[in-house]
Amino acid sequence: MPRRREDPELGFADLRRRGIGNAQSLSGEIWTDYNHHDPGVTLLEALCFALTGSVFGAEARIADLLTAPDGRIHYRRHGMHRAEEALPCRPATRWDLTRYLLDRVPALRHARVDMPERDGVWRLALRAPAGLGDALAAEAARAFWSARNLAEDLAMPPGMLAPRWCALRLSLGIGGGRDLTDILAELVERCDALIGMAPPRHPPHSRLSRLGDRDGQEDSDALFDGPVTHNDWITDEDLRREPAPRLHFADLARELESIEGVDAIDRLALVPLGEDAPDADESGIDWQGEGWALQLRWPDTPADIASWTVVRRGSRLTLDAAALLEQLADRRNIGKTPGAAMASAVSAPLGRPSGQYMAPSRYLSFWHHLPPLYQLAHAPPAASAGMAAQFGGYLILLEQWLAHGDAQLAHLRELFSLTAQAQRSYWWEPLDDRHLPILGPNSSEARERALRAADEALERRGRVLDFLLALHGEGCGQNSLQRFGHYFSPRDWPAHLFECKRQFLLRIVRHTRDRSAGFDYSRPSLGRKSNTAPLAERIALLLGFTHAHSRRLNARLEAIGCAVSETRGPEPGEVPPSDLRPLMLWVPARERIAALYAEDVRVGRVAARLAHYFAGLDLAALPGPLLRCAVHEDRYRRLAGADTPLWLGPDENGRWWPLDVRVGRAGVRSPAMYLHAFACDIQREAEGVHLVEPVLLRPLADGTEPDRAGYAHRILLVFPGWTARTADPSFRDLARETVAESCPAHILPQIYWPDAGDLARFERSYAAWLDARQVYCAALTHGRAVDAAITGHDRHAADLLRLFGEWDAAGERS
Repeated sequence: MPRRREDPELGFADLRRRGIGNAQSLSGEIWTDYNHHDPGVTLLEALCFALTGSVFGAEARIADLLTAPDGRIHYRRHGMHRAEEALPCRPATRWDLTRYLLDRVPALRHARVDMPERDGVWRLALRAPAGLGDALAAEAARAFWSARNLAEDLAMPPGMLAPRWCALRLSLGIGGGRDLTDILAELVERCDALIGMAPPRHPPHSRLSRLGDRDGQEDSDALFDGPVTHNDWITDEDLRREPAPRLHFADLARELESIEGVDAIDRLALVPLGEDAPDADESGIDWQGEGWALQLRWPDTPADIASWTVVRRGSRLTLDAAALLEQLADRRNIGKTPGAAMASAVSAPLGRPSGQYMAPSRYLSFWHHLPPLYQLAHAPPAASAGMAAQFGGYLILLEQWLAHGDAQLAHLRELFSLTAQAQRSYWWEPLDDRHLPILGPNSSEARERALRAADEALERRGRVLDFLLALHGEGCGQNSLQRFGHYFSPRDWPAHLFECKRQFLLRIVRHTRDRSAGFDYSRPSLGRKSNTAPLAERIALLLGFTHAHSRRLNARLEAIGCAVSETRGPEPGEVPPSDLRPLMLWVPARERIAALYAEDVRVGRVAARLAHYFAGLDLAALPGPLLRCAVHEDRYRRLAGADTPLWLGPDENGRWWPLDVRVGRAGVRSPAMYLHAFACDIQREAEGVHLVEPVLLRPLADGTEPDRAGYAHRILLVFPGWTARTADPSFRDLARETVAESCPAHILPQIYWPDAGDLARFERSYAAWLDARQVYCAALTHGRAVDAAITGHDRHAADLLRLFGEWDAAGERS
């Protein structure tokens, strides 16, 4: 062990030297004895010894500080993810998509993927084993739908390259002790793969083994390049290799001679079969053409292998036709199983740091490190109670912050977590007689309660989330949102913003890497949190919406039995009475009204209670300006002894709303609080965003020419335009800025702000189109009633396009 020649920085000797230097500079001529026997030096040394423990804790491994009592680091609780989860990208290029489809549908031989019109519509041409074309085409379509990107679609149905059959004729010599049947079976299988242009697949561990090799071609960046694969890996070179138009028999024989047991191939030929057989001669055969590809017909009768000759050491061998045909059938059936993995299972994850759990312990005061003489001299009975308390006070001044620091370090795991409970961000350990016997009993609990009251947990935990987001190169700035907390109490609004930021971080990979992903339209999406476009979720969370998933925004209004109108309803007054008095809504009785409203929502009694309180309001045409004004608690006024004792105003147009209220024992306060709770609830529940992709609305029927310029690389975002926030021009500016910053650069977003009536009309059409799209996908994958499904889809898509056209004409777009 090498000997340390110098004291470590911030070690005991270094801290003692710094402490004495500071004492000398501060005390001047007052304190001149700095030897070991001096009481001040003794206290300083005890303090330095205690400080070394805090320095040691600060230098602890982060992995140890994050390790939970079960001995594991729960990475997701801290907003961290495996490299193999976060770094691979979505299928973006044609090669990414090819690799992805071959991985998800292993039985496919190959796939040609292209976007010839550059309009977001991919076209597939698949090579599949005989008899599995329809099944694998359906499986490939489902794989694409689950991984497609925004503003992209698949031209249906996927094309199948028509097989042009050929039969194998050969004469070869073998050697070694390998069984003849095994050699010939592998030769047929390898020949079929080479003719079918199936790219070679490599085990996942082969890529991991090449990391760090000087001669290896893989580095950590290349390892995570492209989409994540569940089965074997296909290299970029193999994916991009384009086969020649003609296959030469000599090249094929050279590849097959690498099979174990094959000494030489004396003759090899592929004989065309059928009327549309490809051209062939003695040297080769046409390999592929427009809409077709060469495919080997496996031997399935003894006549198919009767012409084969096999020689070992000059002697011709007799083929066991039955055994060979049986093994070929087994190999062919294994390769035909749809969805079966070609080789290994999911690749083993890369290692992650692990740590040792550090159990929290009580702070040990350096009182216990003082010489016994010092302890006796400063404790009763040698010292008076006042002197002992004074000495204890000095120690607390020196040590209390050390104890708090140790407590904070022990709970670092809780601070940097994504738990929904943000009740504290500081941890303390107030010193008492358990730490310093000379203190005597005191109320450390009272001091901890006082410390907790000063802990602005939400603000500090929010900054922790900002730090964790920054590790992913992201941010969730909410300063611009602070003034839009219309539907929340002053206490609930910061908690809601914290929850939005927490939800953003919980699914950070989805909101960053996957923000260009589209939803899977072959499955239900409205009301399903698991099938919403990540971009829509991201925008909703950044704008502080209560719900981020795709859903019907008018559902709460419709469930209550109300509707909002911008044109119908009572006319507001222009000039309010001069003796109006402010009405306070945030009073203790507010909790009772909030519980009453929640119960009414549960049992469906909201409309009846509103009709009871406000007989003059038409619930089928609630005025939009009135509802937007009603969410502001500072705009309620009361007028004593009048027919209209409750007034609201001013609204966005500067007008006032007199309301005829049924007055109870509490006057107009209870109806006013109920109206406020109702207005906040329906507008909070109505806020969200619908993301529509025009490429999915293009007509699918044969003979229709879509408007590519109208749907290529575009998305339409539909926000409700009637709520207190979304009707505010400042909030709309913020929404436009958020959309522009979040949307992928190659996609043009267009935003619409319909009123409640137009939004209800849109949601009915949109839901009908989504249902028609699912019916269309089911018809394609099951191969029945496709024409009827296309007709229904195109009809509902046309309804949506017509509605957007009307909004464009009316200027609803921004």
